[in-house]
Amino acid sequence: MRYFALSFLVFLATGTPAYAHAFAQRYDLPIPLWLYLVGAGATVAVSFIIVGIFVRKDKEGDGVPRLELLDTPVGRIIAHRYALTALRVLSVSIFLVMILAGLFGVQDTPEENILPTAIWVIWWVGLAFASALLGDLWSLLNPWRIVAEWIAGATNSRGTPKNRPLPAHASTWPAVVVFLGFSWAELVWPDRAVPASLAIAVILYSAATWAGMYYAGIETWLRRGEAFSILYGLFARFARIELRVTSSAHCAACGEETCQGNKSGACIDCPSCFRRAKPEERRIDLRPYGVGLLTNKMPSISMMAFVLLILATVSFDGFADTPAWQSIFNAALSVPFISALPNALGLNNASGIITTAGIILTPLIFFTVYMAFSALIAALTRNAGSGGLTGTPTQWSAMTIGRVFIFTLVPIAIAYHLAHFLSLFLIFGQQIIPLVSDPFGYGWNIFGTADYQTDIGIVGARFAWIAAVIAIVIGHIVAVYLAHVMALRAFGDHAAALRSQYPMLVLMVGYTMISLWILAQPIVES
Repeated sequence: MRYFALSFLVFLATGTPAYAHAFAQRYDLPIPLWLYLVGAGATVAVSFIIVGIFVRKDKEGDGVPRLELLDTPVGRIIAHRYALTALRVLSVSIFLVMILAGLFGVQDTPEENILPTAIWVIWWVGLAFASALLGDLWSLLNPWRIVAEWIAGATNSRGTPKNRPLPAHASTWPAVVVFLGFSWAELVWPDRAVPASLAIAVILYSAATWAGMYYAGIETWLRRGEAFSILYGLFARFARIELRVTSSAHCAACGEETCQGNKSGACIDCPSCFRRAKPEERRIDLRPYGVGLLTNKMPSISMMAFVLLILATVSFDGFADTPAWQSIFNAALSVPFISALPNALGLNNASGIITTAGIILTPLIFFTVYMAFSALIAALTRNAGSGGLTGTPTQWSAMTIGRVFIFTLVPIAIAYHLAHFLSLFLIFGQQIIPLVSDPFGYGWNIFGTADYQTDIGIVGARFAWIAAVIAIVIGHIVAVYLAHVMALRAFGDHAAALRSQYPMLVLMVGYTMISLWILAQPIVES
């Protein structure tokens, strides 16, 4: 676990979701919105041409430049076991303070209680940013893992008392269900900002997580059922910090679908193998952004569904702020069956029902569209051979193609997360400054920062729009590059790889333009 400390900056914080996407003043674009959309799409298309011309070989394994961090004095100091122990104790302590603040702190003014702001701004928004930029901090700071490992150590067992393996067909479907529930809580749950209700929800999820670890094993549950370990782990595959185990023997015994080696025999980005490896087998490297998403074996169908769910939910979150959604919402309200549902279910209105339907339908739409484009790729590559990707078939199907390229969509998810939530994080993230001095809202001033006033003018609509354009375009360009390299790896032939990317290019250009249109609605004057 030494590696995570090398990128520790994290944890704590701020804000409620109610103000996530609103600006007091809209931004008047210097050129029409459609020109931005066309320009962004054209930029992605040009990047495809450049990548297709110049990238003709998959530089896997030792062909990727790396810098060993543990060779530096600072790296060795930060990764020392005493420093790691201190971080683990601090993480669990913070977790307990958050729960206590939620249960016993002020309830009528949630912005004065640290739990809602810590959950919805720093943990959900900020930790995702940190994971994508630095590495898998959550694997180091995860209090559920830490407590489970402490109990396992105290009872002289390295797993859990039961340690019953999950059936193979379960894969990561439990995490898909968990993340769908979390998305519903973020967008629909009426008590999502009520500290006591939020604390009870965290306690229940903690109990379910520890139960899963008890029966399936700590590592197994974290990689199959704990949605946030999977989410932040996926984002961390984009990050610069890479975990390497020089022996491939650990991968053979790991059994996790995210565990994979490269052509040189090293195990890449698997915390489970890293923990089991001997100290002399461990390496912590700096690498180029994004190369950790170049997989060596196909992800499972459930992992594909998980990535599409991430994309769908964050896209729906943005779409819910548009006039188009308001029109759909009003049309749904006019349907007699839907308007009658609240009375039948004892609800105040149909808002939650319609939004819940949107949360469920959007991933299905994303899956359908992605499978349609995967089918086009399969048709274009039906006679292509198999390259060095483990498990590639002799006949390419839409499902197989979808699995091959699914991790190349992760940079788009990161970009949209950044574009959608950056302003929220920068504005309401400031609330952590007074909240750390008064987490319960009792009027304390522990660190002398309780009187800090949030500067809501730190960013505006102009900044939000420029950041959105840059993030979305760069995210899609990176995705184009990764998809091309994955095609080379899967098909082993440049012509087949290039042919396979025509439908993917259309998909990415279209999603670039749609994403920017969605993000523009609450920000710019059209």
